Amino acid sequence: MTKKLFSSAICAMFLAGAAFGAPYELDTAHSSTNFKVKHLSISNVNGAFKDVKADIDVENGIPNKLDAVIKTNSVFTDNTARDSHLQQADFFDSVKYPDMKFTMTKFKKEDANEGKVIGNLTIKDVTRPVTLSYEFGGKTVDQKGKEHIGFSLEGDIKRSDFEFAKGTSNAVLGDKIKINVEIEAIAK
Repeated sequence: MTKKLFSSAICAMFLAGAAFGAPYELDTAHSSTNFKVKHLSISNVNGAFKDVKADIDVENGIPNKLDAVIKTNSVFTDNTARDSHLQQADFFDSVKYPDMKFTMTKFKKEDANEGKVIGNLTIKDVTRPVTLSYEFGGKTVDQKGKEHIGFSLEGDIKRSDFEFAKGTSNAVLGDKIKINVEIEAIAK
């Protein structure tokens, strides 16, 4: 009887691991969270966030969990004056709202390595649904025996949905903000 209970417990542990996937830790040295927005309708301003934390759970290339916290004061556009302005109340209001948050609510598989990550993005006190295209890059094992996975996320959000630069003409600052996230993560 004890052997059966022990065997059942071991099987349950393995099945639980398979059902929930593997947790991964974000490899910040090989990941990036980038954005692009039109300026004066003629060029793009590119930027990134340098301080991102994520809770990632993936099984067979399919995300089960993808939650991220992005420090708004880590915005970087390679222009100190602009970066400082982006932290002010008309944009991120970094003092009052230090964190931007994304929480995945659903994944829709489209083919073996692609799909849609659906979730909620919170910037300041505004939360909106967001759909991002997902492409699984694959997995590998490094020379130390640690498993790595990689994937990309792309999508658009509207500046006006998050009350950024209210009253600013779309001709001056585009309403569409393109998002590109490149993730490499290491199994915990």
